[in-house]
Amino acid sequence: MCVTDKAQIAREILAYLAEHRGAQDTLEGIAEWWLLEQRIATRAAEVREALGELVAAGLLVEREGGDGRRHFRVNRRRSAKIKALLQRAGEGRQEDE
Repeated sequence: MCVTDKAQIAREILAYLAEHRGAQDTLEGIAEWWLLEQRIATRAAEVREALGELVAAGLLVEREGGDGRRHFRVNRRRSAKIKALLQRAGEGRQEDE
């Protein structure tokens, strides 16, 4: 494991403990639950940003559901553009390999 991975894990453990001051667990519990919770929170923020960008670009449509939460779906009118973007992204990955 590289130093940056260890440093990231250490930050995630400390972030969890900062939010849950009385927490204690085993190695397995920390790896399975604490770090998972921290990664989900981080990932949710990243997903929120990506969704905002996709809506702004007109590739996704956003609406408020009856439950008050935001719902997202593909903008069917932009299907050709989406397909082209995905194809270009796939070509870029193949070049990297």
